Amino acid sequence: MKTNQSLIALLAILVLVLAGIGYLFSINTLVSPIKFEKEITKVEKTSESNEITDIEDDLDTTDFDNLDTELAKIETELN
Repeated sequence: MKTNQSLIALLAILVLVLAGIGYLFSINTLVSPIKFEKEITKVEKTSESNEITDIEDDLDTTDFDNLDTELAKIETELN
């Protein structure tokens, strides 16, 4: 009888872990990896000029809105 209770508890824990993993995968799609890669490509294509106006133009055309989200995801994965 004790074995049955242990087996049921183990299965319940397994279901909870799988549900948690499923939830993490579902919220992981908030920022499209394609959009993130596109922004990285934009950053890599900045002008090579050292003029202040060119640097300001590069900063104005780069979208940093999703950068914090990606960094938070990376930090979560590392912990």
